[in-house]
Amino acid sequence: MRLETWISVASIGLSVMFVALIVSFYSFLINQGENPSNIIDPGSLLVQEISISGAPSVVLAYVVFAMSRTIGNKPAGLLLIVAGAIMVAGMIAALGLIPQVHKQYLVGGAIIIVPYAFMAAGASMAGVGGYLSLVSKKSRYAGNLDDLR
Repeated sequence: MRLETWISVASIGLSVMFVALIVSFYSFLINQGENPSNIIDPGSLLVQEISISGAPSVVLAYVVFAMSRTIGNKPAGLLLIVAGAIMVAGMIAALGLIPQVHKQYLVGGAIIIVPYAFMAAGASMAGVGGYLSLVSKKSRYAGNLDDLR
């Protein structure tokens, strides 16, 4: 397999990890209730989860796009579609958990904004994957090499 395909596999793994982290974090906030046994800062924990897995997943998707935008890569494109679908589905599940989170943890609105932002990022990942799977395999520069001989 080509390097772009392996990078898109890493993007799927990071998408799954991000969805699992966000859903478990929201479940943790729901279970804490009004009188928490642990003192937590939801904003900083959310930033950690985004920087560990959410943002790198999206960045890797665009690295794959930059590497193969002219010649395309169908397997990498299909894997990016899957990664985007996982991200969107996970963020829809996270949106379902938000109404159960106690009001004291809704700091600055970040907990509400993150699922919407990463739904858009997941949709763009799927769009990039669709483009890569549909673009022609023929390179623009392949014919020019024969002219040099």
